[in-house]
Amino acid sequence: MASRKSGSLDAPTFRKAVRALAVKDMEGREWILGPEDGQWHHREHDRWITANPPRRLVCPACGHHNLTRHSFCVECGEVLYRDANRS
Repeated sequence: MASRKSGSLDAPTFRKAVRALAVKDMEGREWILGPEDGQWHHREHDRWITANPPRRLVCPACGHHNLTRHSFCVECGEVLYRDANRS
Protein backbone atom coordinates (compact mmCIF):
# COMPACT_ATOMS: atom_id res chain seq x y z
CA MET A 1 0.00 0.00 0.00
CA ALA A 2 2.90 2.36 0.64
CA SER A 3 4.00 2.14 -3.01
CA ARG A 4 0.47 2.94 -4.14
CA LYS A 5 0.09 5.89 -1.76
CA SER A 6 3.48 7.31 -2.73
CA GLY A 7 2.53 7.18 -6.41
CA SER A 8 5.28 4.76 -7.45
CA LEU A 9 2.68 2.11 -8.34
CA ASP A 10 -0.21 2.94 -10.67
CA ALA A 11 -3.79 1.91 -9.81
CA PRO A 12 -4.22 -0.90 -12.41
CA THR A 13 -0.93 -2.56 -11.40
CA PHE A 14 -1.86 -2.27 -7.73
CA ARG A 15 -5.30 -3.85 -8.27
CA LYS A 16 -3.74 -6.67 -10.29
CA ALA A 17 -1.22 -7.35 -7.51
CA VAL A 18 -3.98 -7.41 -4.87
CA ARG A 19 -6.08 -9.81 -6.99
CA ALA A 20 -3.08 -12.13 -7.27
CA LEU A 21 -3.25 -12.59 -3.49
CA ALA A 22 -6.73 -14.17 -3.67
CA VAL A 23 -7.01 -17.61 -2.07
CA LYS A 24 -9.70 -20.28 -1.75
CA ASP A 25 -10.50 -22.04 1.48
CA MET A 26 -11.23 -25.76 1.76
CA GLU A 27 -14.93 -25.07 1.23
CA GLY A 28 -14.30 -23.34 -2.10
CA ARG A 29 -14.96 -19.82 -0.83
CA GLU A 30 -12.72 -17.17 -2.43
CA TRP A 31 -10.99 -14.66 -0.17
CA ILE A 32 -9.46 -11.38 -1.32
CA LEU A 33 -7.66 -8.54 0.40
CA GLY A 34 -9.44 -5.22 0.18
CA PRO A 35 -7.17 -2.86 -1.79
CA GLU A 36 -8.08 0.14 0.35
CA ASP A 37 -8.36 -1.34 3.84
CA GLY A 38 -6.09 -4.42 3.73
CA GLN A 39 -8.88 -6.49 5.31
CA TRP A 40 -9.98 -9.94 4.10
CA HIS A 41 -13.31 -10.23 2.25
CA HIS A 42 -15.32 -13.12 0.85
CA ARG A 43 -18.26 -13.11 -1.53
CA GLU A 44 -21.61 -14.10 -0.10
CA HIS A 45 -24.45 -14.01 -2.63
CA ASP A 46 -24.04 -10.61 -4.32
CA ARG A 47 -22.03 -8.87 -1.59
CA TRP A 48 -18.45 -8.82 -0.35
CA ILE A 49 -18.35 -9.52 3.39
CA THR A 50 -15.46 -8.39 5.59
CA ALA A 51 -14.29 -11.32 7.73
CA ASN A 52 -11.22 -13.33 8.63
CA PRO A 53 -10.46 -16.48 6.64
CA PRO A 54 -10.82 -19.71 8.58
CA ARG A 55 -7.68 -20.67 10.45
CA ARG A 56 -6.16 -24.12 10.24
CA LEU A 57 -5.05 -26.44 12.99
CA VAL A 58 -1.80 -28.12 12.02
CA CYS A 59 -1.57 -31.75 13.10
CA PRO A 60 1.41 -32.30 15.43
CA ALA A 61 1.89 -35.83 14.07
CA CYS A 62 1.63 -35.52 10.28
CA GLY A 63 1.57 -31.75 9.58
CA HIS A 64 -1.81 -31.84 7.80
CA HIS A 65 -3.77 -28.56 7.92
CA ASN A 66 -7.25 -29.14 9.38
CA LEU A 67 -10.25 -26.86 9.74
CA THR A 68 -10.72 -25.47 13.24
CA ARG A 69 -14.01 -27.33 13.67
CA HIS A 70 -12.13 -30.65 13.73
CA SER A 71 -10.96 -32.21 16.99
CA PHE A 72 -8.96 -34.95 15.30
CA CYS A 73 -6.74 -34.82 12.22
CA VAL A 74 -8.68 -35.90 9.14
CA GLU A 75 -5.47 -37.38 7.70
CA CYS A 76 -4.08 -39.49 10.57
CA GLY A 77 -6.58 -39.26 13.46
CA GLU A 78 -4.23 -37.52 15.93
CA VAL A 79 -5.80 -35.22 18.55
CA LEU A 80 -5.70 -31.55 17.50
CA TYR A 81 -4.92 -28.93 20.14
CA ARG A 82 -6.22 -25.40 19.89
CA ASP A 83 -3.63 -24.05 22.33
CA ALA A 84 -0.30 -23.69 20.51
CA ASN A 85 1.60 -24.34 23.77
CA ARG A 86 0.20 -27.86 24.14
CA SER A 87 1.64 -30.87 22.36
